[in-house]
Amino acid sequence: MILEPDTRFEAFAEREPYFAVLTASRFLAASRTPGDEREFFATGETLLAWMFQVIDAGLTPGFAPASTLEYGCGIGRLAIPLARRPGSVTAVDRSPAMLTHARREAVKRGLDHISFETTPSFVTTSRKFDLVVCYHVLQRMRPADGLEIVHTLLQRVAPSGVAVFQWPYRSRGSKLVAAARWTRDRVPGVNAVANRLRGKPGRDPFIPTYRYALPRVLTIFDTSGFRATHVVLEDDGELGYATVFAQRHARSSRGSRPATHRPSASEPTRIVDASVDRAVTDEEISLYNRRAETYFAALTTWDHHLAKPFSLPDETPALLANFATVLQMLRLSRGLAVVDFGAGTGWLSRALTQLGCRTILVDVSATALDIARELFRRQPPIGDQPAPSFLTYDGRRLPLEDASVDRVVCFDAFHHAPDPAAMIREFARVLKPGGRAVFAEPGPRHADASRSQFEAQTYGVVENDVDVHAIGRVARMCGFADLKMSVFHEPEHLVSLDEYEDLLAGGPSQEEWLVSTRRFLHNVRNFVLIKSGDDRADSRTSKGLACDIRASLPAATSGQAIVVDVAVTNTGSAFWLPSTARPGGVGLGAHLYDANGALLDLDYARESLTDDPREIAPGESVARRLSLPALGPGRYTIEIDCVAEDVTWFALAGSRPARLDVDVDPA
Repeated sequence: MILEPDTRFEAFAEREPYFAVLTASRFLAASRTPGDEREFFATGETLLAWMFQVIDAGLTPGFAPASTLEYGCGIGRLAIPLARRPGSVTAVDRSPAMLTHARREAVKRGLDHISFETTPSFVTTSRKFDLVVCYHVLQRMRPADGLEIVHTLLQRVAPSGVAVFQWPYRSRGSKLVAAARWTRDRVPGVNAVANRLRGKPGRDPFIPTYRYALPRVLTIFDTSGFRATHVVLEDDGELGYATVFAQRHARSSRGSRPATHRPSASEPTRIVDASVDRAVTDEEISLYNRRAETYFAALTTWDHHLAKPFSLPDETPALLANFATVLQMLRLSRGLAVVDFGAGTGWLSRALTQLGCRTILVDVSATALDIARELFRRQPPIGDQPAPSFLTYDGRRLPLEDASVDRVVCFDAFHHAPDPAAMIREFARVLKPGGRAVFAEPGPRHADASRSQFEAQTYGVVENDVDVHAIGRVARMCGFADLKMSVFHEPEHLVSLDEYEDLLAGGPSQEEWLVSTRRFLHNVRNFVLIKSGDDRADSRTSKGLACDIRASLPAATSGQAIVVDVAVTNTGSAFWLPSTARPGGVGLGAHLYDANGALLDLDYARESLTDDPREIAPGESVARRLSLPALGPGRYTIEIDCVAEDVTWFALAGSRPARLDVDVDPA
């Protein structure tokens, strides 16, 4: 990406190069002394020493880059002290004025070996560097541009190389201050007035400060092949800054961890096999519960959580793709009791309730459940749906009876459990025979990811790797009969029409799709545990519904009821619930058509299958005599079908209804 010089900034940079970097009054041209200039570059020396200290302690001891890139070098506050160390230095900036000053300062210090480059000339190359630094730069770029710069720069880091990036991630300024700054930036003339009131030249530009959401930046590090083992958060006035120190994975054989990784004392524990796991004390569980509550209680606004899964355009596709696989594995039907474990702020629970499930939200954080209640208050499910339940969980035992629920779902929550083996045992306890526990979780290297490291170090939460082999061993000991993995593909994968046809034909495009899918699946673990027992299918869902219907009738007379003899066989795999059940009760229904096949009455008649409402098992047959409403003289077609109420007509599920042509004679 090429960022052209900012015309508003360029004249200002020419006139005030020091102040444009560090906005302290002593660095203004009118009052700046040689001592101030020495202090300016001394701050760069101090900052650089701190960076190498962090790299040495947290990433790779004795790190000595042979090549360094500083992006957004300004007048060389970091590039100049970097050039005093061994190795080459490339300093890049979008501002020609700043580069002119930087070259002048370097020559004054006898450092003529720094390669100063403008952004356009730099992006035309593909050089790799052992160290890439982007400090005090991103805040001056709109996030759409800055995030692309982050992605581009990370591609320039050599294997085992280090990246140091800093950016503002939050602001404590009031809404009034934010509105005033927006006005200075957008309304002509306002900035000039504000400058004069501050005793500054009216022509000085207003340079806004942009903030970046931490998760979005850390995700770029993760997807670019980095792990961040050190995230520094610091406040500078009303702004909070994050500095990430990250190392690119060395090239290694598939499946092996980078050889340079050094676990730190704060590194999260991994998923466990119950046969070897250490005991987790009640004190530890209470500590993690308090941390979860503290996280939610500290939220100053709930809007982001209330808007899920549509809070951020970047996150929504992945959330919905994972949710789709979860729904498939859950095999839901209306009326099932479903536990949303680690429900958090409740967006998934609301969706399950909308689908007709009796949803039970479980979380260790009372505040998270309060947010979920607010979500249901603001966005109540449409129609007459079961009311949700909200249960606070103590971290040990689910507040539910044995064999009391049909499904458990863990959506991006199980890897936070301090005692995962105990949780699997609890899921097995509360599930009915044949019940399902469905998981949408990260992969086996989750704990090393930048975002995981940040969450663990900042909030003290558990960030486990997810080892499905260990989970499977524990699950089998707890009474689960099977574990099945979900194979799916979430990232965008666009191909030309020719490539699409080639993929369908099993050509080379198929292999590209498989490679892309395998790459994606390395980082996710969506799976289902199926408890021993009979999880029989019934008519609350259309799956497994099929019937054979035979019908006959004598001649019909105008003004008299039409009598039809019907024989019905359940040829599917699902049990038919009694016709009085809702949803899913199965009965007979009739549609009425005229002689030309036009529909006259979709619900011409409804009738139960038996005198006393009862279930109809697969393979069972019943006979029924229907008395249909009288018709006027004419020719009609009556279609007899089975219907699972509030679910489907059997014809829509693939069965063939019985069709009768009826001639109604005049009375």
